[in-house]
Amino acid sequence: MNLVVTPATKENADLAAEILIEASNWAIAQGQPLWNPAMFTEGWALNGVERGELYLGWQRDEAVGTITYQHEDKAYWPDVPEGESAFFHKLAVRRSAAGTGVSKALVGWAIEKARAEGKRYLRMDTHFDRPKLRAYYENLGFQYVEEKWIEPYHLALYEMRL
Repeated sequence: MNLVVTPATKENADLAAEILIEASNWAIAQGQPLWNPAMFTEGWALNGVERGELYLGWQRDEAVGTITYQHEDKAYWPDVPEGESAFFHKLAVRRSAAGTGVSKALVGWAIEKARAEGKRYLRMDTHFDRPKLRAYYENLGFQYVEEKWIEPYHLALYEMRL
């Protein structure tokens, strides 16, 4: 997989929002809503750029995926010691690139980034009631930690020891 991951910029942040809206609408059409597409506004994307957390995955000159990479996640992982972990959220791939390994490459990038930063864990969450999605992360090596309710979400928390 030849995927280049770069920080999103003010000039291309809309691409990340576009990818997430496309993925959200697809999940809704499949009867398995993941996110509300209305949340991915220009302001949302620009906030991610300003915090240095929003990334794009590129193949050739096309943004084919996005991921949010963070150094803390107080909402979902409040008891994790500071500096121990990295976290990823909002992983999405364009439908035109679905099934080509982009998703796995973005997770691989996050794993390598966390290792390079000296983190002990890479952590993430997904919807508890999505067995295929959970199995996907488990097949990548993530271990189930716990179930958590953060209204309106019923989550499964996962970690990978680095």
